[in-house]
Amino acid sequence: MTSVDELSTPALVVDGDALRHNLDTMAAALPGPRCRPHVKAHKTTALARAQRAVGHAAFTCATPREVVGLAQEGLADDVLLANEVLDPARLAAIGALDARVTLAVDAPRPRPGSGSA
Repeated sequence: MTSVDELSTPALVVDGDALRHNLDTMAAALPGPRCRPHVKAHKTTALARAQRAVGHAAFTCATPREVVGLAQEGLADDVLLANEVLDPARLAAIGALDARVTLAVDAPRPRPGSGSA
């Protein structure tokens, strides 16, 4: 095992006991589909896999890259991409994945009476 002094930085260092406690607490408070962890909070498929192991199989992503990363690791059963994507190539790449991805979109133009011009 590598000691902390031997790690290259930046490096994610996790207290395993604290992580397990937090995962168990999260699963008890919001079991299964009641919790959709946001991948941007940790950006690691290892932690997403640990969240899935306690029953949280749906994830929220901030970027297309996060969606692709989850899909490549077999963790994209139910993914929400919460930010709008304007790049057609990125949308095509997401569409080509073997994954269930929901894309958040805004109205194509202001709604009448919304006060936006």
